[in-house]
Amino acid sequence: MDDASIKMEQLQKWRTRRKKDLSIDSLMHSFCGSLKKTNKQLLQIQEAWEECVPKRLHDVAIPISLRSGILEVSVDGSPTAFQMNRLIRSGLLRKLQQSCSGSLKQIRVRIER
Repeated sequence: MDDASIKMEQLQKWRTRRKKDLSIDSLMHSFCGSLKKTNKQLLQIQEAWEECVPKRLHDVAIPISLRSGILEVSVDGSPTAFQMNRLIRSGLLRKLQQSCSGSLKQIRVRIER
């Protein structure tokens, strides 16, 4: 082959569209990594919750989600919400932040009916 045909083949290789990787292996790998991280944070928060929150509130105040650093706690009524808000103001958030490696910014109390 002469020099012109070699250059033409190289140009064709460079100019052709690459086939997309349609396998989901890389996507699943990144997804599993994020799940492990989230589960680790939730486990740490759950363990710290058991230590920091009084036993009488364990059945009526339950952490249900963690999104963007906001821990959402479901409570059974207004009296429990009041008690949880008093705990939060007295330093519950700070204690949970010290116990967990994730970024916990806020605790939000929601009354479930």
